[in-house]
Amino acid sequence: MNVKQANLQEQRKQLPIAKGKDAIIQEIRDNDVTVLLGETGSGKTTQIPQYLLESGVSGSGMIAVTQPRRVAATSLAGRVALEQNTSLGDLVGYSVRFDEVSSADTKIKYVTDGMLIRELLSDRLLSRYSVIIVDEAHERTLRTDLLISKLKTILKARNAPVHVDRKGKGRASALKANPLKVVIMSATLDAEKFSKFYDGAKILYVKGRQHPVQIFHTASGQSDYVDAATRTFFQIHVDQPPGDVLIFLPGQEDIESLDKSIQVYAARLPAEHMAVLTCQMFAALPPGQQSRIFNPTPANTRKCILATNIAETSITIPGIKYVIDTGKSKEKRFVARDVGSGFDTLLTGDITKSSAMQRAGRAGREGKGYCFRLYTEDAFQAMSATSDPEIRRCSLTSAFLQLKCLGEDLEELDFMDKPDADAVQFALKILFLLGALDTKKSLTSIGRHMASFPLEPPLACVVLTSKEHGCTLEILDIVSVLSCTSKLFFDVSDDRDNALEARRKFRHSSGDHMTILNAMRAYQEIASVESKGARRDWCRKHYLNERTLMEATKIRDQLRVACERIGLDWKASCGENEVAVLKSLCRGLVHNSALKQPDGSYMQTTGRSLVKIHPGSALGDRKADAIIYDELVFTTQIFARGVSAVPKALFAALPIFNRRGIS
Repeated sequence: MNVKQANLQEQRKQLPIAKGKDAIIQEIRDNDVTVLLGETGSGKTTQIPQYLLESGVSGSGMIAVTQPRRVAATSLAGRVALEQNTSLGDLVGYSVRFDEVSSADTKIKYVTDGMLIRELLSDRLLSRYSVIIVDEAHERTLRTDLLISKLKTILKARNAPVHVDRKGKGRASALKANPLKVVIMSATLDAEKFSKFYDGAKILYVKGRQHPVQIFHTASGQSDYVDAATRTFFQIHVDQPPGDVLIFLPGQEDIESLDKSIQVYAARLPAEHMAVLTCQMFAALPPGQQSRIFNPTPANTRKCILATNIAETSITIPGIKYVIDTGKSKEKRFVARDVGSGFDTLLTGDITKSSAMQRAGRAGREGKGYCFRLYTEDAFQAMSATSDPEIRRCSLTSAFLQLKCLGEDLEELDFMDKPDADAVQFALKILFLLGALDTKKSLTSIGRHMASFPLEPPLACVVLTSKEHGCTLEILDIVSVLSCTSKLFFDVSDDRDNALEARRKFRHSSGDHMTILNAMRAYQEIASVESKGARRDWCRKHYLNERTLMEATKIRDQLRVACERIGLDWKASCGENEVAVLKSLCRGLVHNSALKQPDGSYMQTTGRSLVKIHPGSALGDRKADAIIYDELVFTTQIFARGVSAVPKALFAALPIFNRRGIS
C-alpha cells in the first residue's frame, strides 16, 4: 500500500461513523429496512456502502446509492473508487442522466434517483441490487418519493416469507434467494416519518464531526444579495485569518456574475494580500471542473467556492472556515392557473430554517467556523422549518408516464405525502394531449415508446413525431440542446451589442428552435475541422456556451442509440425544410402554445393565461399569429422562453383539437 492509499485508509478510520461500524452493519444485516439519521460530515454516504461490501452483507448483488443530484453522484463515486484503490467504473461506478461509468464488475454504484426509477422500467424488482441506499431522503425530491414508495412494494415481493407445504418442506420463491435491504439516510430529523412509512423500521443515529460556528446576521435586509456577498467576502479576505470561504447563491447566473466581480476586485488588492482562487459549483458544471473544489488550496491563497444549494449536503468540502449565506435558492414549483392547466416555474426564494442550519454547519467541519447570513435574525425566525416535498409542488407528467409503464397509477400509489389533485389532473391532460394515454387513461403504444427515451414526455413526443415528417436528424440536434443543464447562449449584460451582432448569423426568422439548430450545425462543422483551442475561441467569439454544445453532442449520440432501439431512423433529414421541423415541435409542444389576441398579447391554447415572449428570444422584437414555447418563467409577468412562430393551420391540423380531452 503506497503512502497516499495509507493516508486515505487512516482518514476513513478517523471519520465519526467508523466508531459505530460494527453495530451499523449488524443492524442492517438484521433488518430489511434501516433508517439512518446521520449528521453531514459523519461519513455515512461514502462509508456505509463500503462497510456493506467489505462485510459481505451485500452478497453477490450490487449496492445502489441514490443521490438527488448528478454532481454528488459523480464526485462521490470518484471518492469511493479512490478509497477502494480502483479505477472509476470498475468496482465503483456511477449512473446519471446521459452519462454512465460502470461495468460488469461494479459492486457499488452511485445513481441519481431518477436513473434508478428508469431502471424499474426494465427490471420491476430491481433484482440486480441486494442493497439500495436512499441518501439525502430528507430532500424529498419527486423521484426520491417515487422510489421510496416503489421500494415498499418491492420489499414485499422480494422478502416474502417462505411458504411451507403440508409435509413441512419450504417452497421459497426464486426471489427469496435474492432478498433486498433498504437503507434510508437523512441528514435532518425526518427519521420518524420514514420509519412510520416502513411500518416501524429501525432508526439509527450517527453523530457528525461538528465544531462551534459563530453566526452573524445583517442589521437590515439586503436587496442585492450578489453585491452584499461581494462586500462580505472582501471584508473576510482583508480582515480575517486564512481559511477558505463558501458562498451560497441561488443559481448559475449569480455564481458567474459574482465570480467575475471577485476576480476584478481581487486583482486590485495590494501585493501583500493573499491571492484569491475562485471555484464554481452547480449542477451543470462538468465533473472535471467540479473536482477543483476538493484540490488543496495553494500557499498564500484563499479559496472561494461559489455554490448553489448542492453544497448543503452530500459533499463535504475540506478547508471551509467561513460561510456566506445569501438566504436564497431556486425552487421548482408547479403553478396551477385553472382546472387541469398550469406550468412549472423556477423561482428564486427564501430558504428554510433547515437549509440555513445545514449551510452554517459547513463552516464547522474542521475547526471553529463563522457564518455570515445576509439576512436579519427576524428573517431567519420567519423562515419555514422545511420545504414542501417536490411531489406537492412540481409537474407530475413524467412520473405519471413512468408509473403507467409499470402498471401503476399515481393516484392510487402509497406515498408519504399525496400529490396535489390539480397537478394530477394537469399531468393526465398533458399525457392525453401527447397521445401517451387514451380516453380511458390507459397507456398507448406511443406512450410506451415515449417512456423509452431519457427525455421529458413532450420532447420524447417531438422525437417520435419527427419520423412522420422525415426530420429526425434535425430534431435530435434541437432536443439535445433543450435537454442540457445550461443555456446555449451566454447572457452578457456588459457587452450586449457585440453579443447580439455575433449571434445574428445563427438567427432564424421562425424563432429560437431553428436558431438553436443553426448554432448546433455551425459548431459541428467547426468541430470537425478545428482543434480544441480553435473551437473554444470560436465559441467565445460568438458568445456560445461550449460546455452546452459538448454536452448536447453527447446527449444527441445517446438519443440516436435510443432511436435505433425502437427502429427509428435518426439519419432521416429534411434539409432546409423548416416546416417539417416546426410540425414535429408543434406536436410535442402543443400544450405549450399560444395564439395572438387583438391587443397583441398571447393566450394559451390549453389554458387561460396571458403570456409574453421573453425579450431574449429571437422573436422578442416581432409578433406572430401563433407560437410554441419550451417553458414559461414567472417574474413580474409570465414570459414564454424558447419560442417559435408557427402557422395557425398547424394547430388546426393536429388531431388533438378534434378529440375530447380528459376534464
